[in-house]
Amino acid sequence: MRFVNLDNCKIGMTIGRSLYGNNGALLLKKGVVLKQNHIEALQELGYPGIYIDDEFSKDINIVEIVDPVIRNNAIVALQGLFSNTKFTEIMKGDQTVNEIEHIITDMIAQIASNTNALINIVSLKTYDDYTFQHCVDVGILSLILGKELKIGKSKLIQLGKAAFFHDIGKMFIAKNIINKPSNLTPEEFSEVKRHSLLGYDCLKNILKQPKGVCNGALYHHEKYGGGGYPKNISGDEIPFFSRIIAITDVYDAISSKRTYKDAALASEAYEYIMGNAGEHFDPQIVSAFMRKVAPFPVGTGVILSDGRKAIVVENKPDFMIRPLVKVLHECKTSPNEYIDLALDANARSITIIGTA
Repeated sequence: MRFVNLDNCKIGMTIGRSLYGNNGALLLKKGVVLKQNHIEALQELGYPGIYIDDEFSKDINIVEIVDPVIRNNAIVALQGLFSNTKFTEIMKGDQTVNEIEHIITDMIAQIASNTNALINIVSLKTYDDYTFQHCVDVGILSLILGKELKIGKSKLIQLGKAAFFHDIGKMFIAKNIINKPSNLTPEEFSEVKRHSLLGYDCLKNILKQPKGVCNGALYHHEKYGGGGYPKNISGDEIPFFSRIIAITDVYDAISSKRTYKDAALASEAYEYIMGNAGEHFDPQIVSAFMRKVAPFPVGTGVILSDGRKAIVVENKPDFMIRPLVKVLHECKTSPNEYIDLALDANARSITIIGTA
C-alpha cells in the first residue's frame, strides 16, 4: 500500500484503505477501483490524496499507531461538541466530553502497544472539516510525544483533552474570519488571538475541565523564548502540556493543505520545528519529536533530487529525513531497487525534494 497525491491518482487504481467523510460516512471502501467521478468528488472535498494498493507497493506494510476508525470517531465527536456553540444542551456537552475521554483512553492503549513505532501520519484533511481534523491530529501527536516523555496515564488523558480542545475558542470567532481565504488584517488577527482566552473560559466555566486541561489550551501559542500570547510568558513558566501542543499544533498546521495555502512538505515543517528549538519550542520536547515523528511516512511517494520517483519503505530514528526508499521504474520488468539514503555511500548527494 502507498499514499498517492490526488493530482497523481489515475482511473483504475485500487483503494488501499477505506476513506471516511463528514459525520463518519464511508466515502470509498477499501478495494474499490477508482473512477473519474471518485477523483472529481475527492478534489471537490479537498482531500490531498488517498492510499492505494498496487503491485509496486504490495510489500509495503503501513502501521498506524492509532486506528483510522478511532481517529474518525474522534473527529465526529469533536464536531458534535464544537457545533453546540451556545451549549444550551449542557448534558449533551458532558456526554460528548466523556465520549472523547473514552476515545483518548483507547488511543493511549494503542500507543502503549506500539511504543517502538515511529509516527506515520499522513494528513487526510478536507477543507470544510479542517478544524476538527486538525484538533484530533494534534491530539494524537501530543499523546505520542507525551508517552515518549514518560507522562503517566491520568496525565496523558488530560494532555489529550487539552490538545483536542486547544482550538475550542475558535467556535466563538466569526467563521468568515476563521475561514478567510487570504491574509488577515491586523484587526482580524487580534480577534483570532482571542481564541486562547475564549477557549480557556469555555473549558473552565462551561465544560468544567481540570486546571491542566484549561491551562494547556490557554498557553499553546506562547513561545519558549518569549513573545507569544496571551500572556507573553517563557520557558518553564509555560505549562508542560502547552509546550507539547505548541509543537504539534505548528507541525500539523504547516504540513496541512488549506483553502488559502498548499501544504508544505512534512520535512519542511519538521525542519521548522528543529530550527526553532529554544526560541519558539522547548528543546527537550523537540528532541522527543525528532525521535518519534517521521517527516516522510512509510508509503509516501517521493521525488528524489536526481529526478527519480520512489516510495518510502522504512524510517530510522537517527536518520528521519533520509529513509530507505524503493525506486519506481517505468519498466515494470526492471528489478526492484532500494536506496538507503542514510547509509548508501553512493546516495549521499541524493535528497528528497518533493512528494509524488
